[in-house]
Amino acid sequence: MKNPWVRAFFLTSLMAGFGAATLFSSGHALAGDNVTVAVLGLEASEGVPDSVAVGATDALRQRMSTTSGYRLVQGRDLVEVKLVFSCPDEAPACMAQAAKSLGASRLIFGSVKKAGSDAYNVTLKLFDADREVVESWTADQLSRAQSSGSALHAPVQKWIATLTGQSLPGTVHVQGGVVGADVAIDGVGAGVMGSGRLTIANVAPGKHEITMSKPGYLPAKKSVVLGSGDTRDVAIELAAEAPARVETPKAAAPGAEPTAAAEPREAAKVEVISTSESRLSDRVPAWLSLAGGVAGIAVGIRYSLLVADANNRLDPFRRFTCTKTSTGAISTTGLCDKSGKQADPVDPVTDAWMAQTKADGDRYQKYQWIGYAAGGVLLATSAVFFYRGYRPRPSGATADARGSSLQFAPVFSPGGVGAMAFAAF
Repeated sequence: MKNPWVRAFFLTSLMAGFGAATLFSSGHALAGDNVTVAVLGLEASEGVPDSVAVGATDALRQRMSTTSGYRLVQGRDLVEVKLVFSCPDEAPACMAQAAKSLGASRLIFGSVKKAGSDAYNVTLKLFDADREVVESWTADQLSRAQSSGSALHAPVQKWIATLTGQSLPGTVHVQGGVVGADVAIDGVGAGVMGSGRLTIANVAPGKHEITMSKPGYLPAKKSVVLGSGDTRDVAIELAAEAPARVETPKAAAPGAEPTAAAEPREAAKVEVISTSESRLSDRVPAWLSLAGGVAGIAVGIRYSLLVADANNRLDPFRRFTCTKTSTGAISTTGLCDKSGKQADPVDPVTDAWMAQTKADGDRYQKYQWIGYAAGGVLLATSAVFFYRGYRPRPSGATADARGSSLQFAPVFSPGGVGAMAFAAF
């Protein structure tokens, strides 16, 4: 991104984007807590070797430990849990009690059964202990060759993605082109073509643009759409550039006036195109920063409501020292509530709840001002972008792009967020 305004916009948008992503979450979700999950050892039945169930369990636990949004806690074997908590039929209430004893809000458990001589049927469930329901489940067949070692990684990744509802990264195989050509995906370099195909792994699901370029050849690009866990083959061919044609200038007729050189016209054309691109590069961040500013203000409003709610819940339990005036002297008479009526001190349980609620309110208040500050900076930035991108420009005047201009940029410091404006002449 050559335009410094675009770079400034994306830096500022990170803050508002964080707030917008957590706008309608609950108190714990706003604080970024992960869901605790325990993976119970799979139950092997119908002659399945214990090593298959143990290997699949270890692979599941390893994968869950790196899954975003979840925090793995120590689990036990499903058979052991059934014996200890008397859950032979995996009753919801019984499994919920087992989950709480392990310190988990979710359980992943299941079984491995034989499916012929060289395959196994794997059934897995994701159990929500708070609601006492099976949130999701999956059933898949596992071949003997996939039942151990690194071969388990691919099926386990698919099972976890199905249970948690998260998408799997995909793979793109680029082929064709010429040896030594540079390949990029969405503008980010992905490698150089060799004699075979180029593999681009861990590509997020969605639409992507693959580009290929090499000096002496015309650049080429293709679009590809990946689903969760998809693999796509993309063939791109490069065409050689045509040799530049040199034109011999024609001799001027005797007595004719010299014609104006073509170079100034070409220069003017390039400058007009550059000015148009500059205006477009201001209009795009203008709308994006406006959206980010609105999102930031929305975050501030959301946390303001949470602060007000915390205060409303605390008010009935607040206690103040009562005072009365007698012959000009002030003396204490015990504790009073908010309305000034005498009241008893709160019990220890209520006092602990009040301390926690106040701590939550203080945290919400901090997030509230962060949202307002980020939203305000983004809205101010969008105003500058709108001015630069949509202001009228005199026809035929290209010096405006080089003359005086108003410069505006967000400023970040450990103490807060602000903005700085200055004029360039």
